[in-house]
Amino acid sequence: MTSLGVGLAGCNMVYESSGMMASLLGASFEAMLIDDEMLSQVYRTLRGIEVTEETLGFEAIKEAVYGEGHFLGGQHTMDAMQRDYFWPSKLTDRQQPSVWEEQGSLDMWQRANTRVKEILAEHQPVYIRPETDAEIRRKYKILLEA
Repeated sequence: MTSLGVGLAGCNMVYESSGMMASLLGASFEAMLIDDEMLSQVYRTLRGIEVTEETLGFEAIKEAVYGEGHFLGGQHTMDAMQRDYFWPSKLTDRQQPSVWEEQGSLDMWQRANTRVKEILAEHQPVYIRPETDAEIRRKYKILLEA
């Protein structure tokens, strides 16, 4: 979380801030995903809190005071939750402990490992157009399958 201090100081690029392990001697796909989630929170913090007539919500306050006595069902509250709250990715488990136990008691590293395997199995980017690949293969002895 030292990235938060760096960001608050005004830096907008930090190398090796994601996935690095063992004092930068190694990297981990799982750590990349976990760090991505933490850095997303840093970015949300750096965005700051917008203070306008709309975000202050004086009308919502009056409705709560003179109405039901709370903000829980108000549209202003719902909009603010969508706009201002950081919603962690799939790695953070926000379930009750009993539900977490029923679902296998996976820690964040285990959840990240599962997600890494999914990404590696599903993500098959095409960096070279098929025609370009075919032309390269005609000119050179390429040993890798297309």
